[in-house]
Amino acid sequence: MFSYLTQPPFRFTQGKGDPYVTRLSEWVEQTYQPGESYDFAIIGVPLSKSSISFSGAHAHPLQFRQLLSSFTTYNFDEDLDLASLRAVDLGDVAMHVTDISCCQENIESALQEVTTNVSATPVIVGGDHSITYRAITGIKRAKPQRIGLIQFDAHLDVRDTAYGGTSNGTPMRSLMESETVRGEDIVTIGLRSFANSREYRQYAEAKGMTLITANQVRQRGIDAVVAEAIQYLEAKCDAIYITFDVDVMDQSTVPGVPAIGPAGLSSVDLLSAAHAVGKSPKVIAMDMVCVDPTKDVRDMTSRVALHLFLHFATGYHQRK
Repeated sequence: MFSYLTQPPFRFTQGKGDPYVTRLSEWVEQTYQPGESYDFAIIGVPLSKSSISFSGAHAHPLQFRQLLSSFTTYNFDEDLDLASLRAVDLGDVAMHVTDISCCQENIESALQEVTTNVSATPVIVGGDHSITYRAITGIKRAKPQRIGLIQFDAHLDVRDTAYGGTSNGTPMRSLMESETVRGEDIVTIGLRSFANSREYRQYAEAKGMTLITANQVRQRGIDAVVAEAIQYLEAKCDAIYITFDVDVMDQSTVPGVPAIGPAGLSSVDLLSAAHAVGKSPKVIAMDMVCVDPTKDVRDMTSRVALHLFLHFATGYHQRK
């Protein structure tokens, strides 16, 4: 059906256990039905060769799927069951063994194909942060529009591509320099001290990016920060893309990210943010990147990423 997607690496055994409990592995459909309407289309992007530092983030899509059997569809706080929505697993973007450029081109083509043919919100499971640039480019190729971007990240990701090419440190720069997304349409939330440089900050500010530090989030509150970002982008953009670089969180919460660091956001903050952005009718896709299961402790980081999707889906359910 899809030229640039491969089947998921495993399938759950069909059949329901406890009739009073719906697990995520029972909820997420494993076979796409052409012409059907879905709420979410899960797409794995197992690419981490393009990471500046060593990363096993290519293993995250598989780990994400394995954890689906560990949680239910019921949000207790909201008294809301996601089982009334439809989610389908479209598989993984095909990766070349050695050719990173080919992998990145496949990401772009896959998202163009999915956006054109599937009625659903893409939920992209990375992979390192380089995937965001090509995912957004593919979406825009399928549907030309002004796309705003909310980036939750400890880093600016505006490194000069002359030093190492397109990598997990360059997606924001690549989006701006290719004129895929305007700098003024990018809001970055959760930036940390001693994780960036003055020169790259000056570049980002000159491009018009809105920069909000983790410390400013603690001072103002995550709800106010995210509400302001959504309102700002909804007013001028046709659509909004959300990217969660999980290293935006404090190292005590997410040991399984390549760039751990202190004084990051809490899980409560980030899950609240995911809930809030899910409510926006202009949000068309989201991704979760830089989760390295090979460095994780008891799947702590992978579980946070899965819950980002679940809280995003909660917000989506409430606005739908």
